[in-house]
Amino acid sequence: MASKQMFALILAIVSAVAPFAMSGDIVVGGKEGWRPGFNYTEWAATQKFWVGDNLVFNYPPGVHNVIPVNGAEFKECNVTHSPRNFTSGRDVVPLKTAGRKWYLCGVADHCSKGQKVAITVLPAATPAPAWPPTAPAWPPAAPTPAAPAPSSSIQIMSNTYKVLMAAAAAALIVWA
Repeated sequence: MASKQMFALILAIVSAVAPFAMSGDIVVGGKEGWRPGFNYTEWAATQKFWVGDNLVFNYPPGVHNVIPVNGAEFKECNVTHSPRNFTSGRDVVPLKTAGRKWYLCGVADHCSKGQKVAITVLPAATPAPAWPPTAPAWPPAAPTPAAPAPSSSIQIMSNTYKVLMAAAAAALIVWA
């Protein structure tokens, strides 16, 4: 009985912590970084962005910048009223809310040369259900299709998540 309680405790901890441990740093442009002449539209289409992730813009300081803009400014490569202007060369932008986000370089004609990115931030994972779960409905519901394979959006997976998953696997072995 004690092993079942321990398993339940470990499962509850993993379920509660996993959504936060999975958030990560997403380097804009991957190894190409933040520069003109790169297709950020294609790059963004291969990523998944979640509330809690961070966008990381890497570039030589003094050569580029990062300016959050609205959709119209993004389309026209025109910055009229953005209060933020990142210039460090390793700018970390936390994704705090779900929705559409736009960023561009405001230096010279860099934006018109493609140095701009638009992303859609997805809501954070929902909290885990309370433990113990309720009895399953009868008859059981039809199976749901498998989730798509994870993309490379979480380029730097948290070691915490890996440790928690290993602990859950160990608990399953002990419980079995």
